[in-house]
Amino acid sequence: MKRKLSVAEAVQAASILFELNTGESGVLAMAKKANLPCASEEEKKKLMLEWRAYAHAAVLYGLMAQAPNVVVVEYLRVTQAMLEKLGYSPKEAEDFVDGAFRAYVDPMVRTRTQECPAVFFRRLMNRDVSEVPAETAAMVSGVMAMVMSAILDKLEQYEFGID
Repeated sequence: MKRKLSVAEAVQAASILFELNTGESGVLAMAKKANLPCASEEEKKKLMLEWRAYAHAAVLYGLMAQAPNVVVVEYLRVTQAMLEKLGYSPKEAEDFVDGAFRAYVDPMVRTRTQECPAVFFRRLMNRDVSEVPAETAAMVSGVMAMVMSAILDKLEQYEFGID
């Protein structure tokens, strides 16, 4: 039997999924294995922004597939607070939503999640996937697929109520 979550509990669960999939040490470890630029503070900041945007969009996509619209809307409503907790200013949070987050949401809402690695490399490195070493593309694409799958699997374990 699936556990039923209230809207508030669902938003909290979604926020936890975002946090679990955007831990800096894990993202940096993946980046180093994939030979992504992350040596300088500026490279690290850009990498984290892109990965957080992808993860936030993946959680949103999972909610759109599993939860009522009110949960989706409430999750979007906490974006500012989630980003503030990570050190983003209100202007940076606005830019995050209008730029990086939107770039990943677009292919997801069209159920073209396989396009996300191309978005990632284009935004992070200004390169097409074909211009990235095959090992790098495979590693990042695989991790993105695992994150998406884990989020969908987790959200599928719940029923969502409307407060």
